[in-house]
Formats: sequence, C-alpha cells, structure tokens
Amino acid sequence: MVLRSRTRQQGGSTIATLPAEVARRLALAPGQELYWREIRPGEWAVSALDPARAEALEAHERVVERYREVFARLAL
Repeated sequence: MVLRSRTRQQGGSTIATLPAEVARRLALAPGQELYWREIRPGEWAVSALDPARAEALEAHERVVERYREVFARLAL
C-alpha cells in the first residue's frame, strides 16, 4: 500500500498530515506523541509506541519465554 501526503509550513516548522488510514492503523488520538527512528539516511520509521516501553516489553517477553514452565506452574 502506498499513501501520499503533503507538507506545509507552520511557523518555523514543516508540518506533515498523516493519511487517515495511517492514523487509524496506529490507533492515534489527537495530540498523541509519535516516535521517529532513522533506519538509514533518508528512511525513517514512525511509531506510536515509546521506544523505552517497547524495549521493556521485549525484555518481558524474553523473561516469560525463558521461565515459561515456572510461570505455568505458578498459574495453577
């Protein structure tokens, strides 16, 4: 899927409007922060998920996977 949008000048900033489909898929609310990460020069990834939170969730997944049997027994 390829979506297009345009930029515009607002004060000293350049503003880009997100297509409605992008906002819907990211479950964005007005005023919500977005996090931009440069993948390589000229290519960026944008996410509504805080990178620190994503890192914590990944660490949690590693712990749960490593101790899956322990957690299963505790759940009984």
